[in-house]
Amino acid sequence: MVKNLNTMYLGLKIGLLITIPLIGFLLLGILLDKKLDTFPIYLILGIVTGLILALYMVYKVIIPYINKKVNNKNNNKLKK
Repeated sequence: MVKNLNTMYLGLKIGLLITIPLIGFLLLGILLDKKLDTFPIYLILGIVTGLILALYMVYKVIIPYINKKVNNKNNNKLKK
């Protein structure tokens, strides 16, 4: 049960880390395009910036889980 909750928490966290920067920079790009009358430029920049930021934040969250799993496998091999 605890393992399922940890997995659900990780999935929710990753989903939010992808969604929030993407929507935030998308809306910021639309707002800047309307104010500066440069329609697709800031929208595209906002999407690209949001994707890069989201991927970086997901990377920072996933790496500790991957390292933990690798360390557990190594510890199990040493015990045998």
